[in-house]
Amino acid sequence: MSTDNKTTTERLSDVAVRANALCQTVAEQSNNINASLQQAKAEFDDWKSDYTELVNGLQVHKQGNVKRFYFSTMLSNGGYTAAADGPDTEFPYCAAPLDPYYINLLEFDAQNGGGFGATGDYFKCEIMITHRGMFASYNEHLIITGSSFQDCVSGIMEVKNVSRDGHLSVFISEPDSPEREIPLDKAFTGTSIPVFFRKIGQGADSGIARLTLKVDPRFHCGAARSISVSSEYTSFRGRPCVERITHNKPNWEV
Repeated sequence: MSTDNKTTTERLSDVAVRANALCQTVAEQSNNINASLQQAKAEFDDWKSDYTELVNGLQVHKQGNVKRFYFSTMLSNGGYTAAADGPDTEFPYCAAPLDPYYINLLEFDAQNGGGFGATGDYFKCEIMITHRGMFASYNEHLIITGSSFQDCVSGIMEVKNVSRDGHLSVFISEPDSPEREIPLDKAFTGTSIPVFFRKIGQGADSGIARLTLKVDPRFHCGAARSISVSSEYTSFRGRPCVERITHNKPNWEV
């Protein structure tokens, strides 16, 4: 029938039919596009998982068997009082002294058996603590290089610089030993120190071995510190810690 002979109602009906057909075509194409996008995203996520993954809130970047991560923050110190009337007589310029910080750099979890690593596994952590970017005068600089295997995690700590005595130490928690600290004073600058974060003979499935620094912020009142930590490791038991900057004393059991 010629469109010239159709009523207005019939013409509108034809338009509606064509519009519905067009909408159906668009919907089908949209579904095809969405399916293609979902497939592409899945393929990208699968590819990305070979290079990066989120572990305990941090992006861990992978290059072959080597995994790397980084974190940084300011360490609050409780404030400064020029009147020297703070509540701690040993640190009178601290307005509200804070408890020590425990900086958990890296951990190896053997709680499900299998030890802390495999043959050839290594780790490396570099730590920098400074005030207002004044690394030339206010700085602590440490590099820890070591290995993790079965029932042992240990390394050599290079003490590049320590700016003052009393505020910095290594903290260690193990199953068969009392918790202990290794004070890092200025005299250690330029030396290398062997450190066992987990000594042998305490089990290949005994909790968590952590690399932890203890920082006393009372020494920093009036000169707040920032800390940055760059770590790499190869062990399938390694990972960034859940609590990286905390006032809670770490324990090998959890």
